[in-house]
Amino acid sequence: MSNNVKKIRTGVIAAAGKGTRAYPRTNFIPKPLFKIENKSILLRNIELLHYKLKVEKIYILVGHLKEQMLEEIEALKYIEPKIVIEAVDWTTKGLASDVASLEAKIGEPFILILGDEYYYKTNHEKFLTTYKQNKKLVASIGILKTSVMSRIRKNYSVELDGMRIKNLVEKPDDPPNEWLGLGSYLFTPAYFEYFKKTPPSPKSGVIEITDVIDLMAKETNQVYATEIECDYFNINSMQDYHYAVYEVRNDLFNQYKISLIIPTHNNERSISDVIVDFKDKVHEILVVDAESSDTTVEIAKSFKTQIEHYFYGEKKEYEGVQIRQGFNRITGDIAIIVSPDGAFRSKDLPKLLEYMKDCDMVVGTRTTRQMIEQGSNLKPLPRFIHLAMGKLIEVLWWNQEPRFTDVDCRYMAIWKDSYNRIKPSLEVQGKTYTVEMMIEIIRAHMRCIEIPISYFKPVESQPYKWKDAFHDAAAIMKIAFKKRREDSKNKKAEE
Repeated sequence: MSNNVKKIRTGVIAAAGKGTRAYPRTNFIPKPLFKIENKSILLRNIELLHYKLKVEKIYILVGHLKEQMLEEIEALKYIEPKIVIEAVDWTTKGLASDVASLEAKIGEPFILILGDEYYYKTNHEKFLTTYKQNKKLVASIGILKTSVMSRIRKNYSVELDGMRIKNLVEKPDDPPNEWLGLGSYLFTPAYFEYFKKTPPSPKSGVIEITDVIDLMAKETNQVYATEIECDYFNINSMQDYHYAVYEVRNDLFNQYKISLIIPTHNNERSISDVIVDFKDKVHEILVVDAESSDTTVEIAKSFKTQIEHYFYGEKKEYEGVQIRQGFNRITGDIAIIVSPDGAFRSKDLPKLLEYMKDCDMVVGTRTTRQMIEQGSNLKPLPRFIHLAMGKLIEVLWWNQEPRFTDVDCRYMAIWKDSYNRIKPSLEVQGKTYTVEMMIEIIRAHMRCIEIPISYFKPVESQPYKWKDAFHDAAAIMKIAFKKRREDSKNKKAEE
């Protein structure tokens, strides 16, 4: 079979699988819609096919959580209007069968990419070189050299004769070399012919795509490897996903801008300490003041700090509104929220930022006794109340596996993009904004990590009484149960 087509115009993305190893998130979101730097893996693979390989039409195989996938595909048609995108139902008989079902639609060479694989800084255009250099080519598979054998054991191994494929082994116990087989393939229409000749796998009972390629290689001697250079992430589990997010953010982290939001109300004795402590550690500081009657604003202005005024009138609760007002003004990629009373220090900021590479929101916990300054106002009673409320949230959203020990810590970090996703659901006016943001991150199927931070004696503090404890617990339970009822109603409506 000769290779006469000058370019590859067709792409296929296999995005139908259930992704059971990425439980519990895949119960709610299909893996191809997991986001890395505010773009879904699906969109990133569409961009790869179009911008690296000049593909003009893309078929997307859909199955699990099909309606979400179709909704996303419709949205992507507007984002990438120059690409023709068409959704195709899966066969439920495995990847090889799903691809074979496209025979009536595809009559020329095409590129296949698995929808749960992400390639960062890749040179996938090398497939075009392989295609042009081998006139009798029937297929090519992407390979990556790695010394980490566990990665090959999770995928498949490749044995080569020069750059010709001799043998493929799915999930080998003892990989023969350092070549890792990727989920990127170049096929000619010969694929459909060899699919029909390939018997089902004794292990799975379905025709495996590696068996089809292996048969093609042995019968034609015209299946070639294309060596890809990239950071490769095969998103099998949630840990794989978090690893990919971390690695990409870590690479880009110096580009991000950090904003600090300080909600104030009559904090003249402490505000200068907070600003001085943080001012050289962040890119901008925004003080959101709620009608202070003392010199808080004047002191903040003396440090050339941005000031936002919030007029709350007769309302006694205002911190939640201040925080939302602050988010409307900041220009940073990451927002740090800190109380104005001097209870928290910038020495913990590097910890928050490091964990921000790995999640959507980081909240402090003041439950580590060795990190609580002697004489602070955080006595056993408030610690117990906030711990108990954290465990209540864990129980209410058990299927998403949150872990909380403190729901009232006013020192946290959140990505601005993540905040914008939960913004429409935020409504708390007062100090329980912290627990509401934590709950909304969970409800949006994002990741919130809690880390121990130091807690110092606030400059100004009030004794914590039993009445305060009951009031806080009641307010938090009201928020939590209200939002849990909303989830139940939404689930019933979907059913």
